[in-house]
Amino acid sequence: MKKVLGFVFLTAFALVLTGCGKGDVLTCTKDEEKVEITFSGDKVTKVAATTTLSSEEEAKSYEALAKIYVSDDIKVKRSGKKITMSMTGAALDEEDYTGTKAEIKAAAEEDGYTCK
Repeated sequence: MKKVLGFVFLTAFALVLTGCGKGDVLTCTKDEEKVEITFSGDKVTKVAATTTLSSEEEAKSYEALAKIYVSDDIKVKRSGKKITMSMTGAALDEEDYTGTKAEIKAAAEEDGYTCK
């Protein structure tokens, strides 16, 4: 349960720091997590965070909990042992996604992510 809530928290944090869609994509990784941030200019247009879990059963549990705890504007998708949470549009509008790509990259790297 702590791992699930930790994953949800880390994903939400990553979503706040990053973004993904058509445009310039910043990809950040940390352990079994990958966050893709898409920009149009300096504006974040999409955020997609994927994590690989140890088993499909664990992934199913994460998927079920994530669907309970995240807003309807955040899409949760499972494929085998991987869970992907993504948001665009209204979900991005609910948060303050300001900052340049360089600023967001620096913040992610400060949190232990490797970005390219």
